[in-house]
Amino acid sequence: MNYAILRTAKLKTMGNIGSSLAHSYRTIETPNADPNLTPKNHHTVATPEAVKQAIKDRLPEKRRSDAVLCIEYLLTASPEWEGWGKSQEVEFFKRSAQWLIDQHGEENIAGMSIHRDISTPHLVAYVVPIDQKGKLNCKNFLGGRAKLNKMQTDFANKVADLGLMRGKEGSKAKHTSIKEYYHDINHARDFSITTVSLKPEMFESKARYGEKVTAAVIEQIEPTVKAANSILMDYEKARLDKSVAEASYDTLKKRVEPYLVAIEGLNREEIARLNEAMQLESRRISVERNNTKKARKVSE
Repeated sequence: MNYAILRTAKLKTMGNIGSSLAHSYRTIETPNADPNLTPKNHHTVATPEAVKQAIKDRLPEKRRSDAVLCIEYLLTASPEWEGWGKSQEVEFFKRSAQWLIDQHGEENIAGMSIHRDISTPHLVAYVVPIDQKGKLNCKNFLGGRAKLNKMQTDFANKVADLGLMRGKEGSKAKHTSIKEYYHDINHARDFSITTVSLKPEMFESKARYGEKVTAAVIEQIEPTVKAANSILMDYEKARLDKSVAEASYDTLKKRVEPYLVAIEGLNREEIARLNEAMQLESRRISVERNNTKKARKVSE
């Protein structure tokens, strides 16, 4: 089965927004993207700076200090979907964009990007959550399970005739692959053991007959047990890999965010000058560190 996939993220600071835009526009290294395919990406707004400015222009002057400034949407489909690379892909992204416009109004969509330089293409959108009263109100769109469920259903219905369906409603699984693991694990326990009606041979002892019945039962269930164990091992590995990836992302984000804040509003030439200055400072610090080590050795 192929699923319509919708993810959201709440961005509460301009630093968060800048970090996300840097990834979306590939202005920072993106390990999971193929640079040879990056030119195939499409952006409705030319630069990340322009998207950020569009967000600022829509934000009301008076707002809560902890307000969500922007909702980041990610719209895609299962990697196995046969529509990728075909006319269905174009239609999928067209409908996805229209769904966002219907949800929020075109004036509140600061920018959209289609990434085709990764294994599974997706659309990313940056939306200022302005409600019908003109207030910054993220809860109006993402507040509560009922609204989130309805949003998932509405989007899935928009692309259903492209061969995509909604994920199981109420499922705790976060990704399609994890859903499949859960499904396989749950069904691996649903095997039944049919009665083994072996007839005892003439003069066969009860102990020998019992051994034969036991062996027959083991022979029946062994493949299922092995399959279940394999699925469980794969699931645990996937869960561990996911945890490691999330931890790595959080660490990288903390390291990169000060830099993104520093380059905010700078043009390419100014960013290049800043990078050069940082490299010079880094070398100076390295030299000082080495000199300090040498001085310590001499004093010892």
